[in-house]
Amino acid sequence: MLDMAVNIQNDSLELVANGTSKTRVLIVMDHPGESRDVVMNLRRLELDVQLCLFDGQILSSIPNRAPDAVLCHLIEYPQHGPKLARVIRSHYKNYPVPIVGAMSTPAAGASEGFDSMLFAPMHASQIANRVNAMIRLGVMEAEISRRQETLREVFGETLELGDLSVNRKFRVLFIGKATPSFMVIVNALQDKGVEVTAAFTSFSAFDYLHGDPFDAVVMNALEQTEPAFSISEAMRRNSKLYHTPTLFLVNGDMFKDHEAAYKHGVRDIIDQKAPSEEISGRIIELANYHRVHEQLKADYSMLSLAVAGDKTGTAYSEKFLRAHLPRLFRDAEKLKTSVSLIGIKLVPSCKGDVSNEAITSAYCQIANLLTGLVRMQDVVCRIEQNKFIIAFFDTEASAAETIGQRIRSLLDSNIYDAGMKSVKLGGLSVSAETTIRVLDSFTNIQNNPLDDLISSL
Repeated sequence: MLDMAVNIQNDSLELVANGTSKTRVLIVMDHPGESRDVVMNLRRLELDVQLCLFDGQILSSIPNRAPDAVLCHLIEYPQHGPKLARVIRSHYKNYPVPIVGAMSTPAAGASEGFDSMLFAPMHASQIANRVNAMIRLGVMEAEISRRQETLREVFGETLELGDLSVNRKFRVLFIGKATPSFMVIVNALQDKGVEVTAAFTSFSAFDYLHGDPFDAVVMNALEQTEPAFSISEAMRRNSKLYHTPTLFLVNGDMFKDHEAAYKHGVRDIIDQKAPSEEISGRIIELANYHRVHEQLKADYSMLSLAVAGDKTGTAYSEKFLRAHLPRLFRDAEKLKTSVSLIGIKLVPSCKGDVSNEAITSAYCQIANLLTGLVRMQDVVCRIEQNKFIIAFFDTEASAAETIGQRIRSLLDSNIYDAGMKSVKLGGLSVSAETTIRVLDSFTNIQNNPLDDLISSL
């Protein structure tokens, strides 16, 4: 039985240079030297990293405030992974935290309790990217759940979300020569019910990629890195293919380009000598993540403005924001973080006459711009034709000030069609006046912060 001693340490929210709150990752490790590169890669992703040591018996220095994700990077004691996952999940039981396991060796039941798993051989940047990916999934799931709750309880709108069942058949594209090692993997995947498509040239590969979507792409890099590097890099430059995971099959004794491969966008590198069960498991793990990510994006798009939008359908209505704010406050209180409200008043300016239609069009374009700029967990509300309020989750005062300044600068740099016959007078410009209210305590809110902000615009 493990003696998991949980010590609480104080922590404070740090802000990165751009003014937004750093995403926080807790690493539970048993070998600091082996975890050093993982820490560096996570910090390169501008994540705030906290460290917690496990010596095989004692788990120490777990912060009280829930992080955005937990990574269990176990080199010497991978067999204790499931027990650690249970202890960590119990400690943060009031808030769902994704827990990623990165283990030196797979053991019986090793993935129990984890939301995602990696096993050696694994690269430090691969681990960091997986943690970052799971954070994104967690944010998406939390906000979808909040908005579903608001739409159901206030607007009577119950949405049927997509099927996340792992029983659905995955689609995997193989690119490269049909070598014996390649075909062994193809057969292993087909035995698991995976639909496998083979493309033997890069030309046919892109024909397939631009057709029906795949859940993963595996490339034969046994003899050389091209065209695998070029295809992977090209996929990262394509918005449609950006999130599709790519994997390289390599000769582990000869392949030395791990750093370059990850810089080209590869998500995993598989040694041809690994057992076929391990290889197929790695592919299916990434395929499943991609399927879930794409489904959550589709679910989010269903949280439409049809019943909860303003009259123009470009932003959420005041009614929605009033109903949704208490849920943002509730979850922010659990995380011991802040919610910032930024009020925006648009002020048009033009040297000549401007039509009402031109102003209406400019305001709608700005509404779409604001909606596209914010994160998924933030809410853009339109309360009048020229007045907006944006609720920023997990955002402190200094971050809100920076965001407000950026909104003003962005709008000042745009020119809109003024609807005039002559263009010599110039177009329509729209500036923004911003007002900020930051809430970091939700137990004794004296006044309605939304009414206070609206009255100040």
